[in-house]
Amino acid sequence: MRRYTVLVLALLAVGGAWAKSTDESVRLSPDEPAAAQLDRLEAALRSENYSEMTIEDKNTVQQAIGRIRLKMEGHSRFDELNPQARTAIFNDQEVVNTVMTRAKEDSRMVCRRERVTGSNMQQSTCRTVAQRRRDTEDSRRLLDNQQRGNQTIKIDTK
Repeated sequence: MRRYTVLVLALLAVGGAWAKSTDESVRLSPDEPAAAQLDRLEAALRSENYSEMTIEDKNTVQQAIGRIRLKMEGHSRFDELNPQARTAIFNDQEVVNTVMTRAKEDSRMVCRRERVTGSNMQQSTCRTVAQRRRDTEDSRRLLDNQQRGNQTIKIDTK
């Protein structure tokens, strides 16, 4: 019994380590040089992983990165700054991390096998989480408009 318990705990530990290693979210850390992290962050912003990020969110992140670069002027690491500057950078980091995490979740591709109307054959349909959410909202709005008798129907085609 003890052997099985140890085996299960070992598998859980390995699985947890694997799950952590596959998390590719962009986060700023005080352990690395700031310039390299900010460059990596800007590159990630242009990548496909954040394709569903709105223009407003991109502007928010770029403004936060600009403020961080200004505070880091003359310093290579975050821990070299005075406490006030570190607090301001921490607040900007939180903005960046929140927006980037939400955008990555929205940009995640989800594929489903769905039956085509009038056929028993299934077909794969792949969309991002944000596209699925927009489709659901558009369908609800369309149904509400039809039930209320409104003749004008506007569907968001982003």
